[in-house]
Amino acid sequence: MRQWSWFILVAVLLSAGARAQISPDTTYSLEGVEVRTDRKSTVPAGNTLDFIYLSKSALLKNQGNTFINTLEKLPGISSINTGVGISKPVIRGLSLNRVIVNEYGIKQEGQQWGVDHGLEIDQFNVDQVEVLKGPVSLLYGADGIGGVINILPPLIPEKNTFGGEALVNYKSNNDLFGASLRLQQNTNDFYTIVRATWQDYASYRVPTDEFTYNSYQLPIYNRRLKNTAGREHSISVLNGIRRDWGHSNLYISNYNQHAGFFTGAFGVPRAYQLADDGKPRSIGLPYQTINHLKIVSNTHFHFHRNILEVDLGYQHNRRQELSLPHAHGNGPAPEGNLALQLDLHTLTGNVRYKFHPLEAWEVITGVSLQHQENIRDGYEFLIPGYKVTQGGVYVFSEYKITDRFLVSGGARADAADQRADRSYVRLYNDDGALTGVQQRSPQILRQYVNGSGSLGIAWTLADAWKLKTNAGSAYRIPAMVELTANGVHHGTFRHEMGDSSLRAERGYMLDAGLYFRKGRVKADVTPYLNYFTNYIYLRPSAKFSSLPEAGQVYLYTQAQALFTGFESNIDIEVTSLLNNRLSFEYVWNRNLDTRVPLPFTPPFSVLNEIEYKPAFFRPWLRELFFALSGQYFAAQRRVDVNEPETDGYFLLHFSAGNTFPAGKRKISLFAQVRNITNTRYLNNMSRYRILNLPEQGINTQIILRYEL
Repeated sequence: MRQWSWFILVAVLLSAGARAQISPDTTYSLEGVEVRTDRKSTVPAGNTLDFIYLSKSALLKNQGNTFINTLEKLPGISSINTGVGISKPVIRGLSLNRVIVNEYGIKQEGQQWGVDHGLEIDQFNVDQVEVLKGPVSLLYGADGIGGVINILPPLIPEKNTFGGEALVNYKSNNDLFGASLRLQQNTNDFYTIVRATWQDYASYRVPTDEFTYNSYQLPIYNRRLKNTAGREHSISVLNGIRRDWGHSNLYISNYNQHAGFFTGAFGVPRAYQLADDGKPRSIGLPYQTINHLKIVSNTHFHFHRNILEVDLGYQHNRRQELSLPHAHGNGPAPEGNLALQLDLHTLTGNVRYKFHPLEAWEVITGVSLQHQENIRDGYEFLIPGYKVTQGGVYVFSEYKITDRFLVSGGARADAADQRADRSYVRLYNDDGALTGVQQRSPQILRQYVNGSGSLGIAWTLADAWKLKTNAGSAYRIPAMVELTANGVHHGTFRHEMGDSSLRAERGYMLDAGLYFRKGRVKADVTPYLNYFTNYIYLRPSAKFSSLPEAGQVYLYTQAQALFTGFESNIDIEVTSLLNNRLSFEYVWNRNLDTRVPLPFTPPFSVLNEIEYKPAFFRPWLRELFFALSGQYFAAQRRVDVNEPETDGYFLLHFSAGNTFPAGKRKISLFAQVRNITNTRYLNNMSRYRILNLPEQGINTQIILRYEL
């Protein structure tokens, strides 16, 4: 705490900091607003929403272990991590099926209910991102209760050009080597963009030699978490055409990840399993393989100021967990090591029409449809196979009453159908003879119909002040895992049990934003309040599973719940060379039925970042920068019953970079040193904290990018 206080005090006194620009219309970038006329934003023109935009260079300068980790410097954004290669987004304390990640207009579908199921997206293939917080589910679907992360298509190459980029990446902590190559061509506005990425990393290092599990002291040899190595590779092709009538493209991508789980993550950790094998890059049991195939078509027709958008998508997500059998069923030891396989097939269709009845009036109306089929395999049982069909229709309108006052509102109707057969496991005696069957999940045949709405305003109070506020209702059907789960969820160290009687989730949401911008000072504060009549969550119980080595039992349940909190930024540009950004974020929640906090809540945090850009006039030094940032995370004592607490900690980071001219091309070099002091800490949002495993220690990262 003393170290954090000293850092913040010095930073404020120096009035130094990051080059983050926060404008009154909330278009925000970690390095500055970037305006392009061909940027295909999904946000309505007037923008009453809490909205952040990130450019390609901002993403490279702040790149984390995963795409979601890169976004964590944004206020209100955090992540649930499993090791260093798997993360899921959290927005204002809401996550999993309450946060939508769209890529090219299609919602990413990849078992997002699981915290150990990573986001299957190549982070080098992300050129521009929109992040929306608050009541936005009306426009983007019922799963957008927490917010939406929109990955936009890349900017179209200039007509009759050929180019691309080559990029290499290195991280010292887990000896990661990566490379990404992009080639692009535009011939008479027929264009093709191809991207291929590869990464290979060893088991990562932690700043400790031991950890405690159930009162047992267990070793960590060479300060590496054994079997946390991994490999990733992906390839994508984007073909498109741009004409006066509009624009159309076809996007095909395939992402593959092969990643180990810490050896003690499946079953009870034992000392003999942790012995060093001298092969930090090897991946042994237990591990997971994920392959995600995506085919997306985007077509935009322009009719004067009106636009018709049609997005179609198919996704096949295959996730396999492999481990030595633990006899978690009711039968003899199975053959093979395939513990769990989930094949998820998803068809998606979205149609939106934007038109202007009047000059100051924009209307967006649309329809969205989705059909999913999930097929399971493997000797473990967690969820059954199922089918889900859902769709929605909506209308959203913005009206500019005066130059200083904008009002927006809309309504949405959704319907869904869920189906799953009863699932059984076989029972055997000690001799291996079949004695019967046991039902593990019920039959599901449910239909839902519901409506929701929203209302918002944007009001310029004075030249330097702007106010935004949005109110809305939100609606989400229970995920199939919440209704039917009954088995061991390895990697999360628990036995999860669903409840087929859960009702659809209903929320009422209110957020506001006050923005100030004058001269070299930019600031904002954005409080919010969310109330749920029947919030669904995974509650840690006091029971342990009857299945061997299955861990604690977690129950899907629902209750009245309240979420509130705020984000705030203060951005001061002292001179053209020296800048300071100070940001705060806080989430407070409560189960109104039990009067205790809800589990898996991010702690209060403060970030201060100092950036200095020397005034060199030589061409090869004009974009040089140095940045120092410190982030304090408070202790999290507001936890659910049977959920462990975590202590506070302070992290210090350094980064630098420059873009060098190379003839008509450019070479960019970015360097980061994360956790400079090699601090040992437990991340409240990490699944490995259940094992008292600390997070990654000091890590140096270098990215070299060359424009072809």
